[in-house]
Amino acid sequence: MKFFNKFFLAVLILSSFKSISQDLEPRFLSSLPIKSNIAGVIYSYSTGNILMDNSLPIEDLNSDMHSGTIVYVRSFSLFNKLAKFDFNLSYSNAQFNALVEDSAQETTRTGIGDPNFRVSIILIGDEPLEASKFGQRKISKFKLGVALKTRIPIGQYDNSKLINLGSNRFGFHFKTAAAYRISPKLIIEGHVSSWFFTTNNSFYADNKLWQEPLLSTQLNTAYIFNPKTWASVAIGAVFFGQTHLNELKQENHQNNSRYSFTFSRRIGKKGSLKFIATNGLSTNIGTDFTSYLLGYQFLWLDKI
Repeated sequence: MKFFNKFFLAVLILSSFKSISQDLEPRFLSSLPIKSNIAGVIYSYSTGNILMDNSLPIEDLNSDMHSGTIVYVRSFSLFNKLAKFDFNLSYSNAQFNALVEDSAQETTRTGIGDPNFRVSIILIGDEPLEASKFGQRKISKFKLGVALKTRIPIGQYDNSKLINLGSNRFGFHFKTAAAYRISPKLIIEGHVSSWFFTTNNSFYADNKLWQEPLLSTQLNTAYIFNPKTWASVAIGAVFFGQTHLNELKQENHQNNSRYSFTFSRRIGKKGSLKFIATNGLSTNIGTDFTSYLLGYQFLWLDKI
């Protein structure tokens, strides 16, 4: 069990930490023994062009947002594959300054955002093992996995306001990821994913808004210094996602890229403290912001 604690906490997953518009998620394919639970809290500060709904027709947006997020993760066996379920919900206070129809506007929003639920599965590279066998398994160099995330539109939303913390539409995110362990300390991981959206039938001023699928890619490199400490760098890009307002195309295809740095340190026997910094690399249309996140996660296993 001592070996298991060291090994597992070195690869404690980061699935609950997310950027606002683009999931730069290092070590997505990290493994857990089944019947594991992770709970955590995150504080984040973001500044810049932050759009909770990246389809909005807003120019020169400058924002400051403070958020607190609760997260929960559980591992289990699904079709004899190692699977994970995770959930996150944020409460934010944000101040927005922007140009709306060439008029300077300022507003503040406080409330919950749209929660996210996700199920992910490792198809190749690991088995669903309990803790007693997990530490003795053979570690595969290659992993392949998929995930489905659903965003539920229950966050703060008022169709008389153009800016909200919720989006008033369902979002479905499909991801495929592959990882390769170059050495015991160095891992590279690539993701290809896409968001699909339902129509917002109660958009600002009683309009209808629909957005075409968003395609995203990312590449992560993680280095494990020791069983207590690891760090990663990531780069990702988003494409497409043109919006339609009352069937009229808005000619606003996105073509944006971001990068991030993550540092993780074990605290105690079953805790993990993480710091994440993310920033825009290039922006055509859409979000362009800087975020800093600090979070603590705690692991426990089901009692036998």
